[in-house]
Amino acid sequence: MVACSPFGPAGEFAASRHGAVTRSQAAENGLSSKVVRRLLRDRVLDEPVPGVLVVVGSPSTWQQQLYVATLASKRSGLAGARSAAGLHGMDGYAPGPIELVMPGHRRIDLPDLIVRRGAVPKGDRVEVDGIACTGIARTLCDLGGVDPPEQVRIAFEWAWRAGHSLDWMEETATRLNTDRRTGPRLLLSLIADARRRDRPTESALEVNVEHVIGTIPGLVRQHVICADNGDFVARVDFAIPHLRIAIEAHSRRHHFGLAATASDEEREFALQAEGWIVRFVTDAHRRNPDSLRTSLAALVAARTAQFDQAA
Repeated sequence: MVACSPFGPAGEFAASRHGAVTRSQAAENGLSSKVVRRLLRDRVLDEPVPGVLVVVGSPSTWQQQLYVATLASKRSGLAGARSAAGLHGMDGYAPGPIELVMPGHRRIDLPDLIVRRGAVPKGDRVEVDGIACTGIARTLCDLGGVDPPEQVRIAFEWAWRAGHSLDWMEETATRLNTDRRTGPRLLLSLIADARRRDRPTESALEVNVEHVIGTIPGLVRQHVICADNGDFVARVDFAIPHLRIAIEAHSRRHHFGLAATASDEEREFALQAEGWIVRFVTDAHRRNPDSLRTSLAALVAARTAQFDQAA
């Protein structure tokens, strides 16, 4: 953001903070109450909520709205749940609701603001893009109370894939687990399932595909395939090893362009040379789950018959 020269240090300060400052911050940076009144009168500043000033003309972003809300809470509120998930960049979440977690009964008069009451210990607080918010583990616990389990699973797999410790997430969920909170219990169940599966998926699409095909007998995720001599061939998204069926979640994002197509073909040829058959599943297939299950069941039946005949 470009600093606003009429404000001097206060403009620099606001420019580094999504174009918003509190009245006390403005005073600390050289703007007296008299000057603030004049700037408000001249519509150079706006005051969307008492005590919080926004530079007119600064980008009106989702981050600015969220930052203004945290300032309006007098720093007792943090971006939480879906807002925190969007700030962290979790799969399945993007800038959306303006959602705070805060203690007490302070009222903030901002349109469309969602306030969830509750204390957030210091260890569950972080800052992202200059905005105070709940940490990864606490955010996952809170998401479990507002969103469907499969959407929370996508966010959890993102956190696991990004290297966040299962032990740390489990400790947080255990600490927050009470009879009245469903979110920590959901996170604990996701962690228990993760320990059985050993490794995360590699994309949100894989999570969605697994939700559809996860009941197929013998299905494993992130399966490493080696040649008879032990040389590495490929690691596939899903596999039915005893039937040598590989199932790949296929998205245009990661498989677009001539280079990606050539790489996919070479990989598929290498798998075929080892006796594997590869089935690609796109998001369009995933959105028609009955058809996808029927198709895969037919493939499993055909391969089973083929293997039985060879035996």
